[in-house]
Amino acid sequence: MSTTYVLSAPVGPAQLNRPDDIALIRRLLNNFINLDLLPNSTLFAESGHWDNTMATALKTIENNYFFGSADPNNKLENDDTLFNFLCNADTTQKEIASTLSAESYQLAAAMVPGGADWTKRLVIKTTETVNGKPKVKRQIQSELVRGNIHLYLPLILQALRDKQLNDTDMIMMAIGTVRAEASGFKPIDEGISKYNTSAKGTAGRHGFDLYDLRDDIGNSQVGDGALYKGRGFVQLTGKSNYISIGAKLGVNLRDNPDLANDPQTAAKILAEFLKTHEAAIRTALMTNNLALARKKVNGGSHGLHEFTRSFTAGRKYLGIVVPQKAKAATKVKVKKK
Repeated sequence: MSTTYVLSAPVGPAQLNRPDDIALIRRLLNNFINLDLLPNSTLFAESGHWDNTMATALKTIENNYFFGSADPNNKLENDDTLFNFLCNADTTQKEIASTLSAESYQLAAAMVPGGADWTKRLVIKTTETVNGKPKVKRQIQSELVRGNIHLYLPLILQALRDKQLNDTDMIMMAIGTVRAEASGFKPIDEGISKYNTSAKGTAGRHGFDLYDLRDDIGNSQVGDGALYKGRGFVQLTGKSNYISIGAKLGVNLRDNPDLANDPQTAAKILAEFLKTHEAAIRTALMTNNLALARKKVNGGSHGLHEFTRSFTAGRKYLGIVVPQKAKAATKVKVKKK
């Protein structure tokens, strides 16, 4: 990122920490706070010294936006990712989310390979004359095809930040949920399966008939199952959920259920689901109980295998080591959706 701000010397513990440089960092942090990108923080006085409050604020930004690794040498310098990020925080929040997609892309690609970029290879055949005879020449051309992560990850990051869920655990929880529910990293309709539709030959069978009279999800009549089938990144299911989540978002999902597949709305629904169960999810993740974390979103164990594979891949990419005690945590037994 380009910047008009320049430090005269490195800033951080055991550095020169010149007064003008400290004042600049404090102004940039205040700008971050005013943009509501550093919640629950108090504005800094511009004059002052390097202290633990500054260090904590900078570390929080690293954890929330860069998975804790934007300032590896523990000092701010002009070419640092963290310093440049601070300098450019006066863009809109959506633009900031977009800049993060490149930083977050590799994590999402590791966790949801189906949404990653891929290379399309074409064989081009041409005919040329050699020694008076036609000869077919084959040439392979490669084309990079953008995956859905580039399109939809910024929307998810934005929605998570709006709910103050943009830390490593909850970002991984969101991406892992997408892997389990929409492996192409795109909001989709739920497909017909044995979990939602009666077996062939069953009297009165129709798509999603097993959802029709499910009081536990608010469906009360024939046709409700198909109308309020799973949609979006989190597969929002059932009339009750469409009504309650729609009310929280200010969107009439009851009368317009297909809006749950609108990418921006789908991202907000995902964040709302995680926020609703935030405390329980965080507790489950602390003990590595991925089955319970998954259950808090899905209500069962549907997609648990893909969710677990996604989390494992994400942790491997980030170099997160799970303590042995947490690895041995008791897994809850859950029923399928």
